[in-house]
Amino acid sequence: MKILYKLEKHLGRFAIPYLYVVTIACIVLGYIIRYTAPGLYGQLVLIPSFIVLKHQYWRLFTWIFTIPYEISSGWSVVLLPINLFFYYFLGRSLEMFWGRFIYNLYIIGGALFTNICVLIGSYYYYVWSPNSALHLMDMNDSISAGLMITRLLLMSIFLAFTVVGGENTVYLYFVIPLKMKYLAYADLAILLYYFITGGFFTKIIVFCSVANYFLYFFTVKRRYTPSFSDRRRKQKFVKSKQMRRKRPNEYNPDGTIKFMGNTSSPGTGNPKGISIHKCAVCGRTELDSPELEFRFCSKCNGNYEYCSEHLYTHQHVQ
Repeated sequence: MKILYKLEKHLGRFAIPYLYVVTIACIVLGYIIRYTAPGLYGQLVLIPSFIVLKHQYWRLFTWIFTIPYEISSGWSVVLLPINLFFYYFLGRSLEMFWGRFIYNLYIIGGALFTNICVLIGSYYYYVWSPNSALHLMDMNDSISAGLMITRLLLMSIFLAFTVVGGENTVYLYFVIPLKMKYLAYADLAILLYYFITGGFFTKIIVFCSVANYFLYFFTVKRRYTPSFSDRRRKQKFVKSKQMRRKRPNEYNPDGTIKFMGNTSSPGTGNPKGISIHKCAVCGRTELDSPELEFRFCSKCNGNYEYCSEHLYTHQHVQ
């Protein structure tokens, strides 16, 4: 994550604000084009064979205006706004948690990585391969792979959110409560099925979307998962808090132990001063790390306060 922070320091000013709004707006515009100008929509789809054989390189950039799902019934019309608003919420939450630059890097970097892999794979499959003449008839996989690319983009956003918010609950079909991490497992199983049963280009696109997710899974999860030392500090902090409740007369107002009848003014036992906030996971205060923000968790049983790095990743105290 250090390299990401260095990139953010130098390139953060170029990040696109509200990228999640831009993404959803492009998909909505894609639905309008799909059902009002189907001929124009056909020129937007990412079809690898057309890129190489007909030199239609604009398809590497216009696929963002394609749709993830077809509207096949009236029920689909009802669910479409709810589905898009759900991904709007996920994108907004990720940008708030990661920051604008890292969210931009996840979305735009993943799209560019997909384009590069598709372009290289297209030249290999249709030009450099010794049996390229036999591949000219294999167009179905090339088209189907391009039609599912925005669907995989939305799935990657959902999977990324489950890294930091997998314990949140959603209601499947508005009735069945499920934790988001279990839905992520189902999505990974679907992606594995696409990869096994799909053709050459389907495998490329699925691989790119999953590779982008796993890259951030290991970097972000390692960054925000409490380490062994964090858990030890939390145990000591909870234990000292319990002791202060049992024997309040033996502690100063700043939390330090009274020694030899020490009745000096508050703060004399703590040369750094009295801290107002303290993380229940890592034990850091605003005096140790002024750049951190501290919040209380409404789901924990008690007044437990956490820093911004552990607010969304700690285990709730019940």
